[in-house]
Amino acid sequence: MLDNVDKQILGLLQKNAKLTIKELAEELNLTTSPIFERIKRLEKEGVIEGYVALLNPERVGKGQVVFCNVSMPIYTKENIENFENIVRSMPQVLECYHLAGLVDYQLKVYVKDIKEYDDFLKQLAEIQIVKVHSSAVVLHDVKYSTVIQID
Repeated sequence: MLDNVDKQILGLLQKNAKLTIKELAEELNLTTSPIFERIKRLEKEGVIEGYVALLNPERVGKGQVVFCNVSMPIYTKENIENFENIVRSMPQVLECYHLAGLVDYQLKVYVKDIKEYDDFLKQLAEIQIVKVHSSAVVLHDVKYSTVIQID
């Protein structure tokens, strides 16, 4: 179970994963040893899964975001596994969610432009077990965050 200090550490690391143990200790008025031990425990328990650099999509040539909704007309365990394995190998797809409702999957796709998205759709069309239900082109971000609030 997470205590208040764990939550504070996680909150600070979510905002800036480059903070040093010393900086975290100073911010929380603790010594470095308990901070280090807590972080190692949180990593071992899988609370902290990893550390990443967040990139600006436009500055790396992937400024167009599209949400692609996909349905699977023949909904079988085998088709689900096949599609999910294919999606995991598609570098344009940063997120994919298996949904309950009108569509079976929602993919968050990062591409250079609409032409590249058209190429992506043609790639999806080759997957016989699914069909594209709809696409929603993102005009601009209203809110983007990677911080999960911990109560």
